[in-house]
Amino acid sequence: MDATPAAVRERARVEHYEPPVYGIEEPLWLATDEETGCTGAGKIEAEAVGNLLSLVATHETAAVDDAEYMKFPGEVHKKTWTGDSEGLLGRVLDRL
Repeated sequence: MDATPAAVRERARVEHYEPPVYGIEEPLWLATDEETGCTGAGKIEAEAVGNLLSLVATHETAAVDDAEYMKFPGEVHKKTWTGDSEGLLGRVLDRL
């Protein structure tokens, strides 16, 4: 897997949500790397992608495990809800 910033940006799936969808009060961006299972969240696209890049770099240097992580501005959470029927966006909104 190529963990360079350019490669991660290239393969990242970026999603943008605007209020009032899903009950959010502010715009929300999610950037996900399917290869590592990492997701970055932010109020602007650059913040979400930056959080994703930070996580992927950490993922590459961390002990090998199957954990997936999500980074919010200033916070990292293990994705314990993977496969949850509520879905990723619902869990993200619970954390904001």
